[in-house]
Amino acid sequence: MPDGSGVLLRGSIVPDAWEVSQWRQNGVLERSARPVMRWEEVGNTTVPMNDEDYRAWLCSRYEGKELARELKRHDEEVEEKRLRNLRRSARRAKTQCRRAIVAEKFDEMMTLTYRENQTDRELCKKHFVAWVRRMKLALGHDEVFTDARGRKRTRRIPADFRYCAAIEPQERGAMHVHCATHRLPAMAHYKGSKVKAWQIGTRIWREIVGADNGLCFVGGRSKFGAPRAARMSLAKMAAYVSKYILKDCEDIPPGANRYHRSLGVPIEKPERMTFYGCTLLDLCNLVFEQAVGTVVHSFKLSRWKDALWFTSESPPK
Repeated sequence: MPDGSGVLLRGSIVPDAWEVSQWRQNGVLERSARPVMRWEEVGNTTVPMNDEDYRAWLCSRYEGKELARELKRHDEEVEEKRLRNLRRSARRAKTQCRRAIVAEKFDEMMTLTYRENQTDRELCKKHFVAWVRRMKLALGHDEVFTDARGRKRTRRIPADFRYCAAIEPQERGAMHVHCATHRLPAMAHYKGSKVKAWQIGTRIWREIVGADNGLCFVGGRSKFGAPRAARMSLAKMAAYVSKYILKDCEDIPPGANRYHRSLGVPIEKPERMTFYGCTLLDLCNLVFEQAVGTVVHSFKLSRWKDALWFTSESPPK
């Protein structure tokens, strides 16, 4: 309202009613559900809604210790709201990152690390952007063309090196990058010599961050730090890379990207449905309707049984 006041709303859960979101692409299925909420107006409030006016309103009503207590309570609520919005934004970015990996059908994991305790996120981002640019050139090919004077010349055509990556700090504080991409070719030409493609990542990374100052692991690492014995499925890789977006969401500067990816591949839109007269048991049975051979990767029910999450993946053809 123009005077800064607002309308008071009261929300209530509609019994046995659920809002279901379903997303499907490249054999990966995600389903989530939450109760349907009913909102109704219960009156108006003359308490100012914006922060500045609300502080002035508190100062007009309280004095001394009472005012200090109310201002402190208000500051705590503002900070709690800020953190809640950050976590909500991080969860949204996590979903976008996960679905981008599935849409691209990535099948390779790469991890870029520092030997030194490099803790600057922006510097790590610059190093990663430079690494991607050089990887495109290294994996590209030479093309012979004729210039305007009729002379034969050679130019480098960059490869379409596609990726989706998340930057996160290790326990010691050093940044590192988890990057999903397509499987590299067995061999590649780099600086006039033929080398194994998996070695190029480390060579280029060290040219950027300094000799012996980092590594590029191909294939990812297990939770114990050892190289993975088997390749991850598409759904598992998407979940693995995207989970790091939530790890330090409160420390990321406002406006900074939470993940980085190639553009150009469309991501399917989720379907949204509402079910009435559906108990929680009915909902679980509905969610678990899958084709024979489908692998269930995740099924989670919230503590208060008011939210559900389900992920499955069809077997590769």
